[in-house]
Amino acid sequence: MNQVKKSALFLGLVISLIAQTGFGQAPKLDPEQISFSIPKNIYFGGERIWIKAEAFAEDIPAPSQIIYAELVNRYNESVAIAKMPLTDGAAFNFLRIPTNLPSDHYLLRVFTRISPYLDLEAGLVQQYVTIFNSEVPPEVVASRTPIKSAEPKDNLISISTNQVKAGEPIEITLNQEVRDLELAVSVINPFLENQSIIASSEIYQGVESRTLVPELFGHIVEAKLDQEDPDTEQLYYLSVHGAKSALFTDRPDEDGSLFFDAGGMKNWRFMVAQANNNKSLLDLSIVSPAPKTKFKTGFTFPFLTISPADQAYLQELLRGGQVEGYFVQEFDSSPFPVVTGFVEDQTYNLDDYTRFESVEVVIKEYVPEVGVKTVQKRKEYRVLDKVRGAIFDDNPLMLVDAMPVFDSDLLAAFNPKGLQKLEVLTRNFYLNEEVFPGVISFSSYNNDFGGFPIPTNGMYMDYQGILPKVLESENLFAAVDSDSRIMDWRTVLFWSETANSNLTSNKVILKAPATKGKFRIRLNYLDSNGKEQTTFKYFEVN
Repeated sequence: MNQVKKSALFLGLVISLIAQTGFGQAPKLDPEQISFSIPKNIYFGGERIWIKAEAFAEDIPAPSQIIYAELVNRYNESVAIAKMPLTDGAAFNFLRIPTNLPSDHYLLRVFTRISPYLDLEAGLVQQYVTIFNSEVPPEVVASRTPIKSAEPKDNLISISTNQVKAGEPIEITLNQEVRDLELAVSVINPFLENQSIIASSEIYQGVESRTLVPELFGHIVEAKLDQEDPDTEQLYYLSVHGAKSALFTDRPDEDGSLFFDAGGMKNWRFMVAQANNNKSLLDLSIVSPAPKTKFKTGFTFPFLTISPADQAYLQELLRGGQVEGYFVQEFDSSPFPVVTGFVEDQTYNLDDYTRFESVEVVIKEYVPEVGVKTVQKRKEYRVLDKVRGAIFDDNPLMLVDAMPVFDSDLLAAFNPKGLQKLEVLTRNFYLNEEVFPGVISFSSYNNDFGGFPIPTNGMYMDYQGILPKVLESENLFAAVDSDSRIMDWRTVLFWSETANSNLTSNKVILKAPATKGKFRIRLNYLDSNGKEQTTFKYFEVN
């Protein structure tokens, strides 16, 4: 069934938590402390950046249910963003790198919708990653000064050998117990000097203020009207579409802002925005959840250059970036709980009946709860109100895969061959402040509108929804099976944040891949004073 959520329920629950910047005394929100880690920092376009992130407030999981990972280029432009669900303040998921990004260094930064505004230093955390695109290479120089690998600060890590051949084992031992262990083994990044988390105070002059709306249930889609005096009574619809579809509504506030609470809906692919009665949307735009920051004067990105001597190593990395696609991670496919406002009274599976050439004929022939009439040369629908035992006087809410339809003539003449099901509500339907005289809702076979056109004034937008949770990552960085025909071109050999990462007796034995080059063992831990420390060890596969 198409799912319809009353977004006003959300706003009613959190109205005491909305902090309107610059308007009186706002209720206090606890700052959220953000942290994250990744197994490596050098990629090719199309790869996934696997991310383990946390959001805590006052040492307990933050109330935010979504955490964002974003790539920002040297021009302070957002080039990719991922919406990852939080469970008890933690997320393990990924950001897929667009294939068309030019080769360069980028800032990978992590935040919740409200964290940068409550405490910029704790709420916006970032580090550089290096991304290559074979179609858009970086500047090539005759030779470049190699970036020195960080030397170990202590003797916490021992390895069985400094040189290993493909397929041979390498044993890594931790020489003493450490707290808050994170161990990662991956290829080095010889093109980037600063490979640590970077403080926001080093980068940003500030962050642009905005209305703070905590995401207590799921993702909130924010929109903005470019109008001097917005009509606060105008109703706007937003339908989201993926494996499932859902409809949300809102009215603008005095500054033209709209907030569509998508709640538990996840992993949708695109959205369709409409104004009531198909009014124009030329003045409406979607607002990114990412903070708008301004770089400090004098702050510059490091420049990426390569030399002919780097070609062989980059070819190894390119092969490695393609290996992950052969492995399958298990994602959560169970539906999130969504508050629905539409429970049908009658369902018609259209394949059970004679297929007619138009929706009008289908309804006339075998849907007794709905009538079709002509009013001033226009086709209109009238739904039977079973509560009163009478016929409604106006058009019902008309939906195709949760997308509102305002042109009843177009729907009447449409050939329903791509539509699978019709659901009818024979009562008043309450959606926020609106009351509709019944509902007729069509569903297509593939949730693609069955060929029905998007309304002329509707706004279609590619917009990735919340990523599904990763339930199992056992084979994420595991060596390929010896019987497999797939070459072992891994660039990440181990990461202690994944499900298969349990260390036994402070020791792990890994199989060297076919990827030739230098690998780094990175150990993050807390010292006796509770301060985070990082140490390294290196070996080479040849």
